[in-house]
Amino acid sequence: MEPVSESVVDPDMEELFRLFLDEAAEGEGGDGTSSTEIMNFPAPGFRPTPGFRPSKQPLHYWIRDTSQKAFYLRDNRLVAANLQGENASQEEKVSVVPNRGLERKRCPLILGIKGGRQGLSCGTAKQPRLQLEDVHLTELFDKHEEAKRFTFFKTYNGSTHRFEAAAYPGWFLCTSAQANEPIGLTARLGEAAITDFYFKRK
Repeated sequence: MEPVSESVVDPDMEELFRLFLDEAAEGEGGDGTSSTEIMNFPAPGFRPTPGFRPSKQPLHYWIRDTSQKAFYLRDNRLVAANLQGENASQEEKVSVVPNRGLERKRCPLILGIKGGRQGLSCGTAKQPRLQLEDVHLTELFDKHEEAKRFTFFKTYNGSTHRFEAAAYPGWFLCTSAQANEPIGLTARLGEAAITDFYFKRK
């Protein structure tokens, strides 16, 4: 098995977490949470306000695998292909909201498409299966258990990114080496599936 690349700080993700988590802390109603605790969210004993919803909307990213295949929808499934010319308009951007119930330093991201109106779910079966569910990402912001199946820990090596399913440790978002195949999950790093992605804010 190929070792997971050592993660380095991703400044863009630092900004994402500041945007959402600073606002969440302000929504706590002044419970004495310090700025240091906010930066290391979640702090011991920290309890989010029930029903809190961030006013900010998901951020959106272009995602390509290392073969430059983009994501698009086919029969309500995400598929990876080299989209060119008039087909380029089919490309789906990935929408992102941080999961504030999981360890921040692991960069837990709730992923979706359609502007954050569909979530990228790993399901709830014994073995994960990538699927789309109709849900607003911002509604998952304080639903920690429900959000877990939509959450991926992102690592960054300075060039490319990997996305590990929070609910299924050791399983990573992947594409096939062949074009026009569904996006899925694999537990076999370094084999045929592609698990490294370019991830750029729109």
